[in-house]
Amino acid sequence: MCFWSPAYSVDLIFRWVLPSAFNFSAVDPIVDMVIDEERNTIYARTEGMKLQLFDLGASGDGPLKKITEEKNLVDPRDAPYGGRRPNASRAARSPKPSIVCISPLSAMESKWLHAVAVLSDGKRLFISTSGGSSSSVGLNSGLQRPSCLKIVATRPSPPLGVGGGLTFGAVSAAGRAQPEDLALKVESAFYSAGALIMSDSSATAMSSLLAVQKDSAAQLSLPSTFATASRSSKALRETVSALPVEGRMLCASDVFPLPDAAFIMQSLYADVECLSAFRKPSEKASVKLWAKGDLPTQHILPRRRMVVFNTMGLMELVFNRPVDILRKLFDGNTLRSQIEEFFNRFGAGEAAAMCLMLAAKLLYTEDSLISNAVSEKAAEAFEDPGLVGMPQLNGTTALSNTRTQAGGFSMGQVVQEAEPLFSGAYEGLCLCSSRLLYPVWELPVMVVRGLIGSNDHGDGVVVCRLSTGAMKVLESKIRSLETFLRSRRNKRRGLYGYVAGLGDSGSILYKTGPTIGAGIHNNGKSPYRIRDMDSADQSASNKKPRSLYTSAELAAMEVRAIECLRRLLRRSGEALVLLQLICQHNVARLVQTLGNDLRKKLVQLTFHQLVCSEDGDQLAMRLISSLMEYYIGPEGKGTVEDISTKLREGCPSYFNESDYKYYSAVESLEKASMTNNQDERDILAREAFNLLTKIPDSADLSAICKRFENL
Repeated sequence: MCFWSPAYSVDLIFRWVLPSAFNFSAVDPIVDMVIDEERNTIYARTEGMKLQLFDLGASGDGPLKKITEEKNLVDPRDAPYGGRRPNASRAARSPKPSIVCISPLSAMESKWLHAVAVLSDGKRLFISTSGGSSSSVGLNSGLQRPSCLKIVATRPSPPLGVGGGLTFGAVSAAGRAQPEDLALKVESAFYSAGALIMSDSSATAMSSLLAVQKDSAAQLSLPSTFATASRSSKALRETVSALPVEGRMLCASDVFPLPDAAFIMQSLYADVECLSAFRKPSEKASVKLWAKGDLPTQHILPRRRMVVFNTMGLMELVFNRPVDILRKLFDGNTLRSQIEEFFNRFGAGEAAAMCLMLAAKLLYTEDSLISNAVSEKAAEAFEDPGLVGMPQLNGTTALSNTRTQAGGFSMGQVVQEAEPLFSGAYEGLCLCSSRLLYPVWELPVMVVRGLIGSNDHGDGVVVCRLSTGAMKVLESKIRSLETFLRSRRNKRRGLYGYVAGLGDSGSILYKTGPTIGAGIHNNGKSPYRIRDMDSADQSASNKKPRSLYTSAELAAMEVRAIECLRRLLRRSGEALVLLQLICQHNVARLVQTLGNDLRKKLVQLTFHQLVCSEDGDQLAMRLISSLMEYYIGPEGKGTVEDISTKLREGCPSYFNESDYKYYSAVESLEKASMTNNQDERDILAREAFNLLTKIPDSADLSAICKRFENL
């Protein structure tokens, strides 16, 4: 028996397990490795700050291949390393920084940037692994393999002395001066899906954690002294939050959503761009959605959480989204000026969309503990014309902007026709609706699974593209939004109450040339006040050209548009209910009753067509017919009454009372054909005939007559 030394045995194990391309025992050993699971590449960092790139092949199971090694990614001659302040002393110049973290960038963040390196002074280097122009890289990022390591863009370090990110009201980070010679001293960092955490030890008393995220605000009206202010109007703005902590950060990690929630998110967004190729566990795939930013995903994703492990213990960081900030503003005795500042910061449309999320309670289930007081305040803000504005005409100032050039005459300019510009409430409703329908609208409702090779005949098994749980979550959010809009219409709140003087609810939506009743709007209490012109106003208006639309007409047009969106949401919710009922049964068995042509149409049918097109109505009718035949048949489990109740309550636009009577008659005829008692057969046949006479619409008489003939 012989004994190996520990060093020899470890080195031998490394030779067995790891390829020889990795060198852990040389003069400049590898100290950090990161795997890009989306592009199947490996980044390695050495102790001497060399960066190495390895390729695992397009599918990730190929032989390891070393692509390149870069030694001078960090050049001390570049600004701000010695060349930033030429008049400064040598002692004030920053030393050569080192790389403390390297992380891959997902394709959702960028199509031509592949990795980001964080330096010890807080500067970030954005790296590409593909040669050629950025446009060609962006188009062929899924086909090209890595060939180089090059810095495409850099971003300076975050400013020092920042507060807690976005602030509203009197407490602000504005006016804080940043010392000229004070620089960050980043010891460790962690980057994931658009969020960066850095451990800074520049302060001698206590270290701090810096959390850096993209600023979701739409406006660029902040003063230049604001700690997160942009250096130029086109620069990417960030929010920086500083948290004093004891100890040094050792490592950090994302807290994944719960498995059930992550599976639902992956089911919804798996076939959307940039997620279709990322077939990893659902928990990891859902993290990619955070890279889209807070605004498009805060209705479906929970608040982002990270776990930081430092020398003093474990801590959890929770990132508040803009909607969480708005909820806190509504939850306390907030001044109206702070609410107005929030609307100015994010824009009336985005802020109104967040008000809808709070009022209709569309947030993630973990964050859905919204009090009724907050919900009501959000609804009032959504309908407040002082916050969301009023519908108006756009492009009416074209004539007044015509100027005469010096020394010549003006040829004028094309006068654009004035178009209605709806309020921020309508824009917010459009944003909220489009984000809810985004993962399903232009995608097919059914897919073919189990195809062998290049089978173009569609001989696989037809299944629903979305899981039942994902459709249930989406249907619940859509129905909540539609229910909120319907309740405001019934209560005549907002613009619904503003145009209430036009008549009943139907005439409000479709009548032209509205006339506002004087008794409603002349009391001075309505914020949507439109008054009838008196003689003085009439004489003044005769001197000006008449506007294309009056204020009342613009309001009625916006109400009509909102009502159309509400009906679209109601129809979309019913379509999701229908798909859930179909998925609860054997979809492949139901599809077998369809012909080849209808089967091809069903596989190509998008959710948009199912909701809005005549082909969608016909295919839905055929699927319902197959479902009813399954219940009526000898092997059916249940009765027509069972499934009809679910269809009438869940999707009445696809299955109405006439359909119920028709299939009840078919069920009676089926029972009559199976009984041997002549009297019972006559009673069932007479019952079926009476049901058919009560159907006002047309029905398939050929099938019915054949059943009567068989009796």
